This record gives sequence, C-alpha cells and structure tokens, in this order.
Amino acid sequence: MNIKTIFKINIALMFLQALPLYISLFSPEFKMMLTTDAFGSDPSPDAIIIFEQFALVLGLLVLGIISLIYGSLTFNDINVLKRISFLLFALSGFFALPDLINVFTGQPTAPLPVIIMGLITLGLFYYGSKKGTI
Repeated sequence: MNIKTIFKINIALMFLQALPLYISLFSPEFKMMLTTDAFGSDPSPDAIIIFEQFALVLGLLVLGIISLIYGSLTFNDINVLKRISFLLFALSGFFALPDLINVFTGQPTAPLPVIIMGLITLGLFYYGSKKGTI
C-alpha cells in the first residue's frame, strides 16, 4: 500500500477521532453530554472548565499532529517516509494507550468508534513503516 495514502487515511481518521472534542467546544449540549459521562449527572463548574481546557488542548494537539503528517507528504524518499511512519506509530500508540487502559480497568473512556479508529490508525502507521511503498 502506498505510504502517502496511509498518511492521508490517518489524517482523516485522526480528525474524526477528535471531532467530538471540536463539537464540544461549540455545542453546550454536546459538552454536557460528554462531561456527564465522565463526571456524573451534575458536574461542577470546575469540572466543566477542566473539560473545556482538555478539549481545547487535545484538539489543538491533534491538529498539530495532522499538520505534521500533512507536511510529511512532501518527502519522496521511502526510507524517510517509513521512519516517519514508525515514529507516528509510536506517537499514536501513546495517544491510544489511555483509552485502552481505561477500557480494561472499567473507567470512563472515549466512545468505542473513537477507540477503534485509534487502533486502525496505529495499525496503518505500523504497516506503513514495514511494508509501505511509494
């Protein structure tokens, strides 16, 4: 599979993973739905402020990673692209790890489709680092 195609697919998947955070920044109803999942039926004002900051920071971090992936599309050396793919595999692994830990410990976590997209992203980056082509 073309490594640049893998990168483009992962850009879309990462944006979709962060989409609930972006929506929560602009929709008070959606933000309340997400905060009540994590903080109970009546979250405190402090919990809402913490969630807003979390959504902003993580959402911007994802946009930064997407920018990095998009910028790497300009490289044409397969060895460089495979190395970048491996580094992004490691980064996306640490990005997916908290959700996996929370699933296995029964703690509140991201919705299942978000977790699955994270694992697909992880697998595609690894595949690109091993068998990606130009």
